[in-house]
Amino acid sequence: MSFFNLDSPVMRFLTKVADLIILNILFLICCIPIVTIGAASTALYTVTMKSVRDEESYVIRSYFKAFKGNFKIGTFSWLIALALGIVLTLDFRILPALPETMAQVLRMFLIAVSLFYAIFMIYLFPYIARFENTLKGTLKNALILGIACLPYTLLLLLIHGAAIAATLFIDFRIVGFLWITIGFSGVAYACSYLLRRAFAKFE
Repeated sequence: MSFFNLDSPVMRFLTKVADLIILNILFLICCIPIVTIGAASTALYTVTMKSVRDEESYVIRSYFKAFKGNFKIGTFSWLIALALGIVLTLDFRILPALPETMAQVLRMFLIAVSLFYAIFMIYLFPYIARFENTLKGTLKNALILGIACLPYTLLLLLIHGAAIAATLFIDFRIVGFLWITIGFSGVAYACSYLLRRAFAKFE
């Protein structure tokens, strides 16, 4: 029957879902040491961006190849991004201790900085996955690309925002199960369609 044909739409869909589940599990395992989240995220986007172009057949091999190949820059980029995020969080926490007028001004400034930080984080690991550059060039270009590709950036922010909203407002047992099985790889896969187009003009 054509239903069981490996080239049928249904079988291709089921194969893609199975690959995303495997990819999600690999990503979670590689994130456990915390310090390796950058390399794990880079490898995740390496595979998903190949997948949306129908270039990837061996998920496990491709993931670990990308994890190893981008380990250094992925890890250093993650540690810098994490440090920036911690500083930003601490800045928000000191607002209640400031005079009201100063706190309002600083709050607006920090909100604007947070938006740029979110854009930077959305593009950082996909950029490493797609382009070769120095650490300094990577950190700079991740933000520049996010600003230059604003229509795609807004859609990417919407996808991540929807994922965060679902996590906050849907039953934790359901959301937790989805994040563990296919959540991270699913979001990365959806984003990869947009990132592919955003990166096209710079390749």
